[in-house]
Amino acid sequence: MAEMGMGKGVTAGKLASNVQKKLTRAQEKVMQKLGKADETRDVAFEEGVINFNKQYTEGSKLQKDLRAYLAAVQTMHESSKNLQECLSDMYEPEWYGKVTVDSIVEVRGHL
Repeated sequence: MAEMGMGKGVTAGKLASNVQKKLTRAQEKVMQKLGKADETRDVAFEEGVINFNKQYTEGSKLQKDLRAYLAAVQTMHESSKNLQECLSDMYEPEWYGKVTVDSIVEVRGHL
């Protein structure tokens, strides 16, 4: 009954373990600030963080550039469609190539 209020999968042992970890970490930080303990460094981890941040920045730039590229392609597609429609409207029915222009416009309309 006592465990029902603590949530799913949380036991007194896990709770005590988490509290102990936080207390130990807080004690370490206080000792480091007082100069009584050395701050530990993980060089491989720090390099990994630097690489991750670099890749994240590059990925964000790539995403921005791809969005701009997609917008440009959509604009180009719309402009091409408008040009084809303009040419189709401009061609007189008796002109040579009217059927070809109309078929191109029809095919482009399906894209």
